[in-house]
Amino acid sequence: MEVARKKLLKARTGLLLEHPFFGSLCLRMTPVPDPKCATAWTDGRTLAYNPAYVENLSDAHVQGLMAHTVMHPACQHHARRKNRDAHCWNIACDHAINWILLDAGIALPPGYLDNPMYHGRTADEIYADLRSHGGEESRPALSEGEGEAQGDLDWDGPVGNMGEGDDPEDSSESGSGDAGGDGQIAEGSAGDDPADSADEQHGDPGGSGEVRDGHNDVEGGASDEGGSDEEWELALAQAAQQARDMGDLPGSLERLIKEVLNPELDWQELLERYICERARDDYSWTPPNKRFLHMNLILPSLSHRKLPEIVLAIDTSGSVTDTEMNQFGAELSGILETFDTTVHVAYCDSAMTGTQSFGRSDLPLELTPEGGGGTDYRPVFEWVEQEGMAPACLVYLTDMECMHFPECEPEYPVLWARVGGAGNPPPFGDMIDIR
Repeated sequence: MEVARKKLLKARTGLLLEHPFFGSLCLRMTPVPDPKCATAWTDGRTLAYNPAYVENLSDAHVQGLMAHTVMHPACQHHARRKNRDAHCWNIACDHAINWILLDAGIALPPGYLDNPMYHGRTADEIYADLRSHGGEESRPALSEGEGEAQGDLDWDGPVGNMGEGDDPEDSSESGSGDAGGDGQIAEGSAGDDPADSADEQHGDPGGSGEVRDGHNDVEGGASDEGGSDEEWELALAQAAQQARDMGDLPGSLERLIKEVLNPELDWQELLERYICERARDDYSWTPPNKRFLHMNLILPSLSHRKLPEIVLAIDTSGSVTDTEMNQFGAELSGILETFDTTVHVAYCDSAMTGTQSFGRSDLPLELTPEGGGGTDYRPVFEWVEQEGMAPACLVYLTDMECMHFPECEPEYPVLWARVGGAGNPPPFGDMIDIR
């Protein structure tokens, strides 16, 4: 264990001298041994590593392991998984940063994930693509000699996801023990007092360092601080400025930093955030919150999130194409799969032309619009009032080419989803552009 610690400290010093951007980020966390993990992991506070795994790496690959691992919180990966599958999220995050590390001259541990088709794309975009293809990407084959450098780890399946019946001795040379990792370790601990249960750990599918949910995340992976970690935003900005002053900031890193510090959110993320913010958290004392048990604090855990009924209004005057409608319906269906709620769909041109209601069992939404006349927004709001609804929100998909708005702003939140980029700004509510 002492050998591994010295190698990590040496690697950190080497990064500071050779790659100051990554080296300064590594100074943000003190390495902590965790023999139960497969390689290394971070949650934005702890940088944990498997001593036996580190001992089997070359000095250059230890540098790569540390640079890769700290890039996860630098890119906010630990704070914005939300309800995404953790295994697939790790794969997507690896693809988003590995090519940048390689471009900067970092030598990653053998078996890393890198696909040219994902270069320049965000982790969110890569995740969506992976999920559309089944949510998995096989590990690239190791070149000759790389298995020995890895301690003869078996790469045939996802790293660190051994089942209860598997023999941990199968990877004895790696020293990973129960490669799945029984749980996160509290900051500053030696890894023998896991704070989370085994089913919350997901291994390291990329083999270069895993990202786990940060301590500021509520259970289930959804951030309670808007999906960002201000301390790491500051760390990223400071590291970038230091590297610029030294003339050592590759263009690929410069672009990534701009995306992290000044992100341009797409409409899908804005729609998801808008709806999820209307959900109500439901807490339960059974089971208690595992994150605080090691502090002898018994606190309730998040049981599930409730979302009151919502209304989706569709402008059927001909301004919204079938493609836009289907795309919007599919995105909304994906969001609503998280919640057991009711969706009321109202079709309207100059008057109401039809309605539908959907529950979770009816998803995905299959929209069947009728109409084709002029446009008037008032009938939908009148219908909601007549039905006595108190929706969590009303989302109106339209081109905004209309001046007939309700005279009074409703008591519930309204989101105008505009297609076409033209039209008139609404007198109330929020607006996003569907592109």
